[in-house]
Amino acid sequence: MVWKYEVNFMCVAYPGTVISLKDEGREAVVDFAGTVLNARTGFLPVREGDHVLVHAGCVLQVLPAEEAQAMESIFNDIAEIDGKTKPYADADAREKESAGR
Repeated sequence: MVWKYEVNFMCVAYPGTVISLKDEGREAVVDFAGTVLNARTGFLPVREGDHVLVHAGCVLQVLPAEEAQAMESIFNDIAEIDGKTKPYADADAREKESAGR
């Protein structure tokens, strides 16, 4: 038996900006170019205004502003190639869908 499948997505860590903190700093509200999600900070010291790299709902690291801007530019270029207006369009759709449940 041969298994055939097509992968249409993959998990990627995205840069975002911390807009507020909750739960005594253990959770950050992060803005990804208009898509706002919560992310666990773990033991990382995160402050409002920090640029952070987030994967699977967790802040992986605090980024220098220049590095975050460079990464966002790359993701915007990829989104444009893929015909999307922004790289987070799929996350927006999933958030709206889960909010309607």
